[in-house]
Amino acid sequence: GGYILSAYAPGSTYKVISTVAAGKEGFSLYGDYNCPRKLKLGTQTFRNYESAGYGRIPLRRAIEVSCNTVFYGLADQMWERAGGDTATVASPDPIAEAARMFGLGEPTGIDLPEESAGRVAGREFKVANWEAKKDTWCRNAVEGYPETRKRDPQLADYFTALDKENCADGFRWREGDALNAAIGQGDTAVTPLQMAMAYAAIANGGTVYEPRLIKGVISGDGTVVEEFTPVIKSTVKAPRSALRFLREALPGVTTDGSARVPFAGFPLDAIPVASKTGSAQVTGSKVSTSWFAAYAPADKPRYAVVMMVTQGGTGSKTSGPGVRAIFEALFGVDGSDVDPRRSVLYDGRPQVDLPRVRPDGTPVIPRGAGTGLPDARGE
Repeated sequence: GGYILSAYAPGSTYKVISTVAAGKEGFSLYGDYNCPRKLKLGTQTFRNYESAGYGRIPLRRAIEVSCNTVFYGLADQMWERAGGDTATVASPDPIAEAARMFGLGEPTGIDLPEESAGRVAGREFKVANWEAKKDTWCRNAVEGYPETRKRDPQLADYFTALDKENCADGFRWREGDALNAAIGQGDTAVTPLQMAMAYAAIANGGTVYEPRLIKGVISGDGTVVEEFTPVIKSTVKAPRSALRFLREALPGVTTDGSARVPFAGFPLDAIPVASKTGSAQVTGSKVSTSWFAAYAPADKPRYAVVMMVTQGGTGSKTSGPGVRAIFEALFGVDGSDVDPRRSVLYDGRPQVDLPRVRPDGTPVIPRGAGTGLPDARGE
């Protein structure tokens, strides 16, 4: 149930959302961008985490090596264009808008109870959060944390200063907020299922399907009581060129980028894999959240797979091998050899028809059953 009940910062797997936002805002997806080791804006310094400094590189390469500073730069320009510090809640918020197009920030609609909606960081969330917390912030700003002050006056001063600022204008979408959101940090939180739904939509050209566990209901004598067909949740209203660019770029993450190590030796010529790693930093001394999002075959998508491990470290080292093992089981991969007869799926492919049942309740499995899905659908 962890894939729908709890939401976590998605880290760099969220960069596909920022890329779609950049494409929608008219940035060249085939242009070159600066990837320094760190970027100083105002009084804050923003650093690469998974990546080093690569100088000026194409955006495609920035995705492959997961360069934070390229996405910081794009987010900063979008934030400035929207009005910077003088913007209002009604001002443009391209990355948050792109996230909502992919169904993030709301339940997927899967046929299971108690699903988390997750959270999309943006202007709307910042205002709603301020309205919910401003009374507490303002009270603390006046009282000055008297109990904390007894044992640590400096810490009390720090907390008081923060709450004074939050009390006054905690509703503002700051530059640092925008930059953190661009790389899936800050207040953004998604469930693994939501991220799988988003990557499936990239794979199939922009259709967000409502995930479904149940294909149909069959009575004991084999009568079909009810059958569920795929439900389209929404369509990503973004330039087709942006989704096409991602489909071109993501396979390079596996062959030449941050996912190269966990997929070394995998038969990528036969089964190309589109992927993105993520290592979401958390507060305190906890180890980062490990993410790995992928779909395959990249040139004719059939399966979207997302793995997340809390306090798992990097996406490449922890989640990547797990996703590889899932693809090996789905496609019947042993080393560099591919044999669909080894697949965990009957006939090596998903079955799209409901099973036939004899009057005694035993299933009828026809020879050659299963036709395969043309797209990653989340059924």
